[in-house]
Amino acid sequence: DPVRPSGVSSTDAEHAAAIDAAGRIAGYLAGQGFPEPLIADSGNGAHLLYRIDLANDEAATGLVKGVLATLNALFSSDVITVDTANHNAARIWKLYGTVSRKGDFTPERPHRRSGIISAPAEIEIVPTERLQAIAGLLPRDEPPRRKKGGRGIDLASWLLSHGVAVRSTKPWNGGTLYALEECPFSGAHKDGAFAIQFANGAIHAGCHHASCGGGAQRWPELRTMHETPAKKEGSGERRVSRAPGGKEIEAPSAAKNSIPGVAKNPAPPPDEYRRRALEILRTGDALAFILDTFNKTHVGDRTVAECLAYSVASRSVENTNGLHVSISGNSGKGKTHACTTMLNLIPENSRLKGTVSDRALYYDDDLRAGTVFLFDDVSLSDDLQEVLKSATANFCEPIEHRTVTTERKLRVCTIPPRCIWWLAKVEDPGDDQVMNRMLTVWIDDSIEQDRQVFEHIKNHESKYDRGPTPDDIQVCRAIWEVVGEEVCEVTIPFARQIGSSTTQNRRN
Repeated sequence: DPVRPSGVSSTDAEHAAAIDAAGRIAGYLAGQGFPEPLIADSGNGAHLLYRIDLANDEAATGLVKGVLATLNALFSSDVITVDTANHNAARIWKLYGTVSRKGDFTPERPHRRSGIISAPAEIEIVPTERLQAIAGLLPRDEPPRRKKGGRGIDLASWLLSHGVAVRSTKPWNGGTLYALEECPFSGAHKDGAFAIQFANGAIHAGCHHASCGGGAQRWPELRTMHETPAKKEGSGERRVSRAPGGKEIEAPSAAKNSIPGVAKNPAPPPDEYRRRALEILRTGDALAFILDTFNKTHVGDRTVAECLAYSVASRSVENTNGLHVSISGNSGKGKTHACTTMLNLIPENSRLKGTVSDRALYYDDDLRAGTVFLFDDVSLSDDLQEVLKSATANFCEPIEHRTVTTERKLRVCTIPPRCIWWLAKVEDPGDDQVMNRMLTVWIDDSIEQDRQVFEHIKNHESKYDRGPTPDDIQVCRAIWEVVGEEVCEVTIPFARQIGSSTTQNRRN
């Protein structure tokens, strides 16, 4: 419904705002797994009709009420509101085609005929788990109160003093929900971010977009974006986190479970970057932070970024042959930019870009285990393809190459273990044996992507948006340093339930 005085029809602007909001809400719900709804014009506002199949009992009523409450919290503003009164089954509903006659007919506030705007050929039932996901998106129970002796934060004052713009404020379960004007966690979208302060003083912040955590707690990240701690972690402190069940565990250190072949005692990131990295890893969403930083430089291509990030993370998996990525796409659509943007978020001593001769990798004494190789629009020679095959087939072991020096003495050269290969090329970069070792992903070459890239370039050049801060980039590098300090075995509990349309390709 548009926000307007009671008992009168909406103006054209108010009516249009409601129709627009309905489209945005439908788009959001589609991204959350909802089927296409029937969209209708009520004459003054807009309706979204979804088919559900629930028992007419208190539990079902509470579930629908929870969905409407979440949508109200996320989308209601000083212009439109989501009507939360329609949660019960006994409703009188609009007969489309009739005229809505609220108040007197005036040129500014006319009476309009209601009608169906769009309807799918078949209105599918919304799965119950999708309703439950939306109803449970925002926290309703108060998180534990801050530790005693800590200084309390007044969220309204904190947002104001740190320049975080608020779009709207509304009550939420005894506390206050602040809908933020722009999402601070991602450059891929502007809407969806919120912060809640509960009655006990606890704070929860997040974003409703699935790519941005789907409502998960990101308050520690928001604080670290805007605050400088009064006291940094001392280099001699024992960094401790708490595992489930209350057991204290030390944060990973380079001296324990390090990747085989990594130079001993590599220089750690500055204490502040490491502190932020550890906080995000413990209490935030590290993947979302990295992807959001990526999207502040490279618009869209979230799937490409996820694949590249997963491949870097695979260096720390003990029982794997690594995850290596081949990016395909037309020339000029951003393959190189996507790869170099993600490569920039990796520590400098763990990445290699450019052309190399067939055996050069064997002779590089400074090459670290876990290095990411980017081959950009490079045709791999037959010999280099063989190197790639050996390195991926024996991912956890160094790759040896025996040669004879000018003094006719045997020399054994190696490529360190757990190195990751990224290939970005218009055409297939190698033979079938190369390609079936790679995770293939396609760059977005849609017209909409072209438009968003153009807008991003204009914003960047006009200084409206200068992309990620140097601190964000350093924090991403620190995250990868911390993650790279341990190698863990990964178990898939549901592996026996995985099916495949073909089992002929054993490598995949």
